[in-house]
Amino acid sequence: MMMLLGSVALSGQAKPGEPSPGWPHLKYALYFTSAEIEKLLTDSASMRETMEYLGPVRAAKVYLECTSMGDVNVPQMKELAARFRALGLRVSGAMVPTVPGGPICYNNPDHLALLERRSRAVAQVFDEVILDDWLFTTCTCEKCVAGRGKSTWADYRTKLLLEKSKEYIIDPAREVHPGIRMIIKYPNWYEGHRENGYDVLNETHQFDAMAAGIETRTRATHDQHIPIYSGYVFQKWWSGVDPAKWVGSWLDNYTMQGQEDDYVAQVWQAVLAQAPEIILWSGGHLHHTGPFSDVYPHFREMLPEFDRVAGMLNGSPRGVPMYLPYGSEGEYNIFGYLGMAGIPIDPVGRFPAESRNAIFTRHSLRDPDLADKMLARLRAGHDVFMSWELFGKLHETEFRNMLNLIEPGGSVSSSQFRTRTGWNDTVTKSDRPFVFPRIATTTWPYAREVAVVREDNDFGVLLSVKYLNGTLYVLNMPENSYDLLRLPAPALNMIRRAFSGELGMHLTGPGGVGMYLFGTGQYVLYNMNDETVTVSLRFDGKVGESPWRELLHDRMLAVTGHQGQERSDGAAYDDVSLTLRPFEIAIVQSPGMRGAR
Repeated sequence: MMMLLGSVALSGQAKPGEPSPGWPHLKYALYFTSAEIEKLLTDSASMRETMEYLGPVRAAKVYLECTSMGDVNVPQMKELAARFRALGLRVSGAMVPTVPGGPICYNNPDHLALLERRSRAVAQVFDEVILDDWLFTTCTCEKCVAGRGKSTWADYRTKLLLEKSKEYIIDPAREVHPGIRMIIKYPNWYEGHRENGYDVLNETHQFDAMAAGIETRTRATHDQHIPIYSGYVFQKWWSGVDPAKWVGSWLDNYTMQGQEDDYVAQVWQAVLAQAPEIILWSGGHLHHTGPFSDVYPHFREMLPEFDRVAGMLNGSPRGVPMYLPYGSEGEYNIFGYLGMAGIPIDPVGRFPAESRNAIFTRHSLRDPDLADKMLARLRAGHDVFMSWELFGKLHETEFRNMLNLIEPGGSVSSSQFRTRTGWNDTVTKSDRPFVFPRIATTTWPYAREVAVVREDNDFGVLLSVKYLNGTLYVLNMPENSYDLLRLPAPALNMIRRAFSGELGMHLTGPGGVGMYLFGTGQYVLYNMNDETVTVSLRFDGKVGESPWRELLHDRMLAVTGHQGQERSDGAAYDDVSLTLRPFEIAIVQSPGMRGAR
């Protein structure tokens, strides 16, 4: 055992009995599944080799998963936990609430008895236990169908899961170990949370802590098709229920062979969201014997840069408020696509009444008073930016009178886009056609700031009308949501410009570049494209002659002044421009803001 401890200490872990040195600004945890424990950790030689290989991560903690196939071997788990504690690592337990064959039926007495036994067993070993995201249920047995009655599956399952998780997981664990901390980990598939039993608002209050699942994996080929930026939104959104309960963010490399950039992109979302802990699922998948471990070498190389950036972030994060009530469903991951289009998103669970502008989608309809509240925003001189899908749901409200539409319905395809600034029109031709829901409007009031152009008409992409004392913007998403990122830069620039009043600036250039704002003068840009791009931070008015700096690579940035011919009000504006390589991150800092070097 002393040989094991000494060898692991040399690979970047602590000396025997001392805390792990970790990183200055980030905390990592390694999760080991029960199968990986049997394969990689049960004997001294395997454990030594495993921890040497993963030593560069400098994990401060491990999560040890108890079996998901039967009863927990308590003596074995106690011995293993003690061995890790001797290495100076914090140790927590993990529990997968499943039965052989899949999710639990919360009306099956045998399933519930097994769940309770596991909960009591892990409480004998650990002070803290995380639940893997198999807490959900999809059962449609006779008892579940009868129990649902006239309720929806979403209403029935969320109530059922809230009751049973307390009765068979939380309470039994606390009976064995009154001081135990039980963590609920939410899966990344938000649009299906309530349908399968997750109630983010009430479960977060019921459990002692929560972790956010940000497994966006591969953008195009994984069956969930989650845009990278959604990982950032998940963390900010779910932790907003109770920020004090957010313990960390969970990501993985499942099915990510050869996708090292996409894997690292997940980590960047955790770094930029300032996650308290980054949980790596799993140690065995990153280990060289794992089936998807080819992402590990690049991740290992990036570790110093992750920590350096985390230490440079200066000020509170900010963005455009997006109203996403807890338990809502809407356009699939639209928040992730908007973020990857260069609009910084601040997801909020309460109605944003005071901001200059705010984003509303079909998710927002979970608020039964939504239309009245948005109308009050306009009356108070605040803007409303909504999706076309949401607008279509408001036909029984005052909003039906805000746009003059001509027979909406169907689809339209074109490769030409018209953008309008004041009386100036610009037509841009893309390299391929895009398909949009068909929106035709009357000539006056002229509403089409961005439109797709055909011989027969211009069809709205971004509509804008003054109403009462504010402005209503309506965004028509392309039928393929990912196409939002591929729109010609002039079209995207007009969409982003709708938020200049809220942010004091907007991004210009191609899509696929995320922008994360901190404090009043720090702008983090992340190129999530496979090619090099040039983008600009466009500021209303002049930003002065003092030099702007990109901190991470220590570059001076050029400021280009414009007299405002491209603006309807003729006002001057300045661009701060830079070029980003594929998957490169940059930190731009204004001259007036002091920041870390």
